[in-house]
Amino acid sequence: MSSIQSSDEVPVRTLPNNERIKRLKDYFCKEFDCEPMFFVRVPGRVNLIGEHIDYCGYPVLPMALEQDILIAAAVQNKPELHLRNINNKYDNFKMEVRCCEDLNIIPDSNGKPFWYNYVLCGVKGALEFLNDRIDSGLQLVVDGNIPPASGLSSSSALVSASCLAVLYAQNVPLSKTDIASLCAKCERYIGTQGGGMDQAIAFLAQKNCAQYITWQPLKATPVALPENAAFVVAHSLSEANKAATNDFNRRVIECRLAAKIIAARAGAVTDKKIITLSQVQSKLDNSLEDMVKLVYEYLPNDLYTKSEICEILDVKEEELEKLYLTPNTSHLTEFKLKQRALHVYEEAQRVDDFRKQCSQTASNGNGQNGVNGKSNPIVHENGDCDDIINILGNLMYGSHQSLNELYECSHDNLNHLVKLSKEMNVNSRLTGAGWGGCIIALCPKDKVNCYIDMLKEEFYVKYCKIDKNKASSYVFATTPNHGAEIYVNK
Repeated sequence: MSSIQSSDEVPVRTLPNNERIKRLKDYFCKEFDCEPMFFVRVPGRVNLIGEHIDYCGYPVLPMALEQDILIAAAVQNKPELHLRNINNKYDNFKMEVRCCEDLNIIPDSNGKPFWYNYVLCGVKGALEFLNDRIDSGLQLVVDGNIPPASGLSSSSALVSASCLAVLYAQNVPLSKTDIASLCAKCERYIGTQGGGMDQAIAFLAQKNCAQYITWQPLKATPVALPENAAFVVAHSLSEANKAATNDFNRRVIECRLAAKIIAARAGAVTDKKIITLSQVQSKLDNSLEDMVKLVYEYLPNDLYTKSEICEILDVKEEELEKLYLTPNTSHLTEFKLKQRALHVYEEAQRVDDFRKQCSQTASNGNGQNGVNGKSNPIVHENGDCDDIINILGNLMYGSHQSLNELYECSHDNLNHLVKLSKEMNVNSRLTGAGWGGCIIALCPKDKVNCYIDMLKEEFYVKYCKIDKNKASSYVFATTPNHGAEIYVNK
């Protein structure tokens, strides 16, 4: 394990002295009769705006949470993987690991992944990267305080932390962008066709600012947020596991098919590389506004059958399934292409508007963006904060409406949270894949306590019928946190 690293690598820091680390260390010693050699921490994330567009090639604007996945690890001479979770509701797991082929990631009888499947995804991705050049094993104990199935990236954080643990144990230096890209591929072993946002923010996050994340090449640019802005996360009490159903992958392939049809009808059908809606826009050299018009022109129907799509693209059904569908979507016969494409293009515009609004109303005191050529987070003037919060909040609310109506990935509980928030003049939206999970709300700091109290009373107590004291664990204010870290005894 290397002691020399570049600034672009995941930072290796001295082990913090806190109760959580101590508890995890004690648990590890009790389970394995030895001390952990190192710890890996990967944060959860909340996406401020830009939902379901990363896998379409468009920028997103997330921030890392204080909540995280923490793994204690030790290398062992035998090629075995021993997994424990500090939460005793999760079963122990052990297997021999010599190569990628040993790692068969099989869900339970209902198609839902076991908790350790996410660890195996990270391990498998690391082994594949290493070309199976590994002759040692790992002992791992996981401690997570990100609410599972909440849309806050608990599963991606677990995949990423596991992959990082294997690579660090094998003394493999990787840049943050490289490991983020690797971990994005890892999660596809679970069957989810994500776009890489969760892994990018997990490794590239900086404290006190959101990140504007763009693709090909992967790049994160700090975006300062209004100094009077507070972000509140509230759980809908409806859990959603995107790997357990085909809801998520269905939206992914509907966007792929929409892209192919727009490209074909616009005369770009011969370009085999076009598979995302952003690639279509780039190929046609159009604005987002122009692309919205093309959606109405080239995808006028509310519903398309598989046979209609085959006819438009001039392919046979077997070829369509092989090229564009996934194993858990190949049986589908009807697709909503217009609605999905409209959401993507309009959501991409909202992200751009959000970022520009933050930039246009910012000042760092000397009129320059950064010091000595370096990009620094910008601080907003106090007088502009309320107006900025309203403008940004309205963009977030518009995002939610689109996700509910066009992408159809919201949930009654999410909609009720958004409605209650709006009645208090606080704008919010679902965050994460949807179908449950959380909302993210933007409100002035001086309104946070009143807002949280209102949600506790109106949503958790009256609507969900739970005790108010228990409600405190489901709603919290948060600030942007830093990305992944490795801890060692120095």
